[in-house]
Amino acid sequence: MSSRLRLLTVLGAVILLAQAGNVIYAHLAGSRRYFAWAPNDYAVVYTITTYLDGRQLTPAEVQQRYEVNAHGLWEDPPQRLIDYLNRYERTYGAHEHAHVILRYSLDGHREQTWQRT
Repeated sequence: MSSRLRLLTVLGAVILLAQAGNVIYAHLAGSRRYFAWAPNDYAVVYTITTYLDGRQLTPAEVQQRYEVNAHGLWEDPPQRLIDYLNRYERTYGAHEHAHVILRYSLDGHREQTWQRT
């Protein structure tokens, strides 16, 4: 094996090991930053309910507000959806004081509820 081929083999192995380490870290550390190459193993069935001034927004209004359907399948960790909703309400929606309720089920397990008031 030539030295060039050996160098390329070692470089390829280092890159693959770094990717594998990143995947393991993202899954075990519960990182909110999900920057890792890995099979998508999340299936979150969710419903977003938002109230503004005591009035419940329609599904179309929820979709327009967050650019996410009011009900659907989210194929990322549920915390990523929670962070997305939080970020919107801290920035664009900060002056509206919306009450947001997210009901979700991860991979068919029991339903959980998250709220932002």
